[in-house]
This record gives sequence, structure tokens and C-alpha cells, in this order.
Amino acid sequence: MKTRVIVYVGFIVAMALAATTVLYVQTPDVEFDYLKGSSLLAVIGFVAGSLAYRVQRSSRGETSFLPYLSALVLYPSWSVVALIGIGTAAAELLRKKTGVKRVFNVAQFVLASAVSSLVYTVLGGKPLAGSDASFNALPHSAAVIAFLAVNTFAVAAAIGFSEGKGILRTWYDGNAAGFVYDIVLIPFVFGFARAYHDWGIWGAAPLLALVVGLRSTYRSKHQLETTNKELLELFVHTVEFRDPYTSGHSQRVSRYSRIIAKAVGLSARETARIEIAGMLHDVGKIHEIFAPVLSKPGRLTPEERAIMELHPIKSAELVEKLSEFADILPAVRHHHENWDGTGYPDRLAGRDIPIGSRIIMFADTIDAMTTDRPYRKAMTELEVRTELQKCKGSQFDPHICDALLASPEYHQIFVPANESKSSLSITQIFDRARRPKTPAIA
Repeated sequence: MKTRVIVYVGFIVAMALAATTVLYVQTPDVEFDYLKGSSLLAVIGFVAGSLAYRVQRSSRGETSFLPYLSALVLYPSWSVVALIGIGTAAAELLRKKTGVKRVFNVAQFVLASAVSSLVYTVLGGKPLAGSDASFNALPHSAAVIAFLAVNTFAVAAAIGFSEGKGILRTWYDGNAAGFVYDIVLIPFVFGFARAYHDWGIWGAAPLLALVVGLRSTYRSKHQLETTNKELLELFVHTVEFRDPYTSGHSQRVSRYSRIIAKAVGLSARETARIEIAGMLHDVGKIHEIFAPVLSKPGRLTPEERAIMELHPIKSAELVEKLSEFADILPAVRHHHENWDGTGYPDRLAGRDIPIGSRIIMFADTIDAMTTDRPYRKAMTELEVRTELQKCKGSQFDPHICDALLASPEYHQIFVPANESKSSLSITQIFDRARRPKTPAIA
């Protein structure tokens, strides 16, 4: 494991201890009557933690923050933070992980809980377990936001250090949209705490049912999505088996499309969708009309070339059958359109060509140029650069061409996939596009 990851984990542990110590110094005494309800909610948090569900290759989603935050609202104190640490540690022991990951996950949950408690009390929040059980918008909202911010940024930094990625970009890709969604949960945190305050253990029962229900729902949803994506990946590979010279072509085009989209500054969402379109751009070649042409050695006749020019249409027709991909249909259909209008199938020109199609055109052509063929050797990085500049304004979008060639991302196209760690299966591509809708653990 990288030294910087170890150092970072040590930093998080130190911060968690420091924040908990500040809470202890503020109020060292423990109100055991207040602690009973928080203890029950902490147990529910442990149950939720033990049922964590995977949302990305590097992280898992948690519903445990709901009962843990409710416990803090009931009684914001160092003792409840300690209970949360114990519950998180117990849940971690149930999963196969390295010791460093376990320590980090416990520490970052303790840190998030301690910061949340400090924010709550500093802004005037009172324990709901006491005499005042009213909703105070500012401390309640700020406490939840503080917990989510510390939790998600801590995990994003851990993933960033581990995988050599930018921390802000890692956080944005995994949490930006979901963070807004989580803010809606503020009244639910108060509601669960108030339910226990008013009805005791019977008030906590719905929270336990919700936790178990969410886990079951997410597990079924994830299993279904994974199965569908793996079947789609199998389909893509089946198409490529027909042509011995295009093995891995779709995966490479997908990878190059992602690199080019990043080079021209597209958003994470747009990049992810173009990456998927790049994977699926040639699936129409599974159609029987292409079999004789794909298996033919040597150059194509004009008639055979006309048949092959139908494959973007066939690809779009297949992709259209999957409602999840409606937004990438134009990128798939028009990936052979030239900037000057001489491409196919619809002879679009300039900015009438979808941005995804223009990017896939680059990726598709670069893969053709960098793959050995019977009639020529693969081109070098310098030769590809020269060819792209030569065809700028005719085949390629000149603006994308200039941005790509000026970007440090351009070199990544020529780094072997096993060295760049950028070659992903379609299942992994979809996982990158997904975002956790709850705080995560590493």
C-alpha cells in the first residue's frame, strides 16, 4: 500500500481523536438517561453498517448514517460518538478487508460524527432526549451537512491517494449529484430522533425496518444492473469475434473516447455517456448482412463498402431497444460522419454532428491507426499526431483536434491499458457512471 495512503489514514485517526477530545472537554459528564435512546439507535446503525452495499469498485454505500445521525441529535456528546465508533468497528469486522481500510472507515465515521456534534452544539442545538424536542432548522441542517461533507470528502481523498486521482474530481464524480439528494434527508434524521423521543423503542422500529428494506432494495437493484451489463459486455465481445482484427476494439474505443472527452473539458456525466456509446458503437455488426463482408480477406468492393456503411444505423437500432441508452443514440448513429459532410449515414456536417459522435470518430480512427493490419504496421504517437492534423477540418472537428493535441491526456491514448489502468469492462464503465446516493466507506 502506498506510503501516502498510510500517512493519510494516520491523519484521519488523529483528527478523529482530536475532535472527540474537544467534545469530551466541552462536556465530560455522561447523562445515562439520554444515552439509552442513542445506544438503541447506535445498534440499528451497526445493523445498517453490516448490510452495506457496493456502489463503486472502490467504495460501498451506507445507510448507517441515518440512525447514527439520529443518535447524535438525541444526545450530541463524546459518549455517543464513541458508541458510533464501536458500532462501525463491529460492522467492519464482519467484512473481509485489510486492517488499514478498517481503521480508516472507523476513524472517518468517528471524525464525521464528532464534527457533526460540534457543529450541532456550537449552533445552539439541544439534545432531543432532554426537555426540548423542537426542530431547530439551523443546527439540525448544519449537523447533517457537516457529517456528509466530512464523510464523502474523507473517502474521496482516500480513493484519490490510492488511485492517483484528483481529490476534488473523485469527490465530484462520486458524490456531487448525490450530495444534493442527501440534504433531503435532514428532516428524516430529526423525525427518527423525535419518534424515539415520543414513542420509545416502538418509535425506533420503523427506522430498523427502513434500513433492512433499503439494503434489500439496493442489493436486488445492483444484482439486476450487474447482470444486464455483463450480458451487454458478452454481446459486444460476440460481435468482435467475427473479425479477428477488431478484438478488443470496442473497449479501446470506449477508453479513448473517455480520454478525449476529458481532454476537451466535458463534464463527468457527458464523459461517462460517451464512454458507453464508444463501447456500443459497433454492435450493429452482429447483423447477418455483415457476416460475409467481415469474414472476407482483402479490400472491399464498392457494393460491400455500401453494406458496411449501414452498420451505424443497425447499431443505433439495437441500442434503441434499451431505454437506458436513449440519450446516446445520436452518438452511436453518427460516429462515421465527417466534419466536412462527406461521411455517413446521413452526411451531417460541422456542429450538426453530435459531440459524442465527433469524439468517437477520433477514438475509432486512432484505434484503426494504432492497430497492426496485414497491409501496414501500427502508427506511432507522432505519426498519429501528424495524421490528425492532416485531416483536421475535413474528417475531424478542428476544435476537438486542437484541444486533444494540446492536452496532456493525448499521451494517455498510447500508454498500454495495463499500465494506465484505464481499460475497463462495460460493467466497470457503468459503475464509474453511477454515484452513491448515501455516504460511502472505502
